[in-house]
Amino acid sequence: MYQTIICAIEASEEGKEILEKAYKLAQLHNAKLFVTHVIPYSILPKDYQKELEENALPEIESITSSFDIDKNHITIKVGKVYEQVCLLAEKKHADLIILGTHSKKGLNALIGSTANAVANYAKCDVSLIKI
Repeated sequence: MYQTIICAIEASEEGKEILEKAYKLAQLHNAKLFVTHVIPYSILPKDYQKELEENALPEIESITSSFDIDKNHITIKVGKVYEQVCLLAEKKHADLIILGTHSKKGLNALIGSTANAVANYAKCDVSLIKI
């Protein structure tokens, strides 16, 4: 059913749990799996943003290494998280985006979240994993 899956993770134990579920689903569907980590854009000097990217790559590669994911299938970006995830999904012609969500209620739910933005902006299916 799914041929190309994008999994957006953070460099954390929760990110590894999300990737594990995405990996199993990709295996089940014999789908290509791409992993991305997005550093939220901030008003910081470009060289500092570059340093953040360079520091994040080994952490993400460490998480993905136990799943035998090709390094060419890993991206680190800086920007609005939902935009970068959805742009990658479009570029790779993904039919599913997987990411984690913290279930928010009340006022926090009205303000919105990255997961909510991805779900509304994406042109493909989105699977949210509750963490």
